[in-house]
Amino acid sequence: MNDPFSILGVSQNATDEQIREAYRLQARRIQQQIDSGVNVPQAQQSMQELDAAYDAVILSRSGGASGAYYNASGAYSAPSSDYSDIRRTIRSGRLDDAQTILDGIPEAQRNAEWYFLKGCVQQRKGWLEEAAGNFSAACRLDPNNAEYKAAYEDMQNSRSGGYRTQRSGGGLSACDVCSGLLCADCCCECMGGDLIRCC
Repeated sequence: MNDPFSILGVSQNATDEQIREAYRLQARRIQQQIDSGVNVPQAQQSMQELDAAYDAVILSRSGGASGAYYNASGAYSAPSSDYSDIRRTIRSGRLDDAQTILDGIPEAQRNAEWYFLKGCVQQRKGWLEEAAGNFSAACRLDPNNAEYKAAYEDMQNSRSGGYRTQRSGGGLSACDVCSGLLCADCCCECMGGDLIRCC
């Protein structure tokens, strides 16, 4: 494979933002070629090279091996089950980088861990519906994985507002009493009275 920096059209001293911007500009240009039907096979090959170059630069900067996603011929090849570099990228808060790398993995090579990590990125970005869908897909593909199950259940609880649980004692909490008094005070004031006198 050629030097990934030259494929991206940036110097090795380029900032992460400059690298991302160079990738986005080239990806947009190539996608326009594909959409217009101009040299589609060549454009698709260029997109794979661009994705591979971007992945190599991002992985090398995040401490991963720059060739982690390439086979001997230099073609794109996702690791069978090692997404540790992407996990590190997510943990470090580089969500756009993680999303770009994940999106560059061909659909045929996406496994349960891919869907789980995609869900993690989406959850951190606040895209809860999309995250829940990907966590669900991860659970379907690997139903015995406790990590995927826990993420999906946590997502279901947060989406349904399931943080408040029913007490087994059956008593009222101070919050319940206060809420009831405030509601009663509002009703009394509407009728011309005042249940809670402030002064």
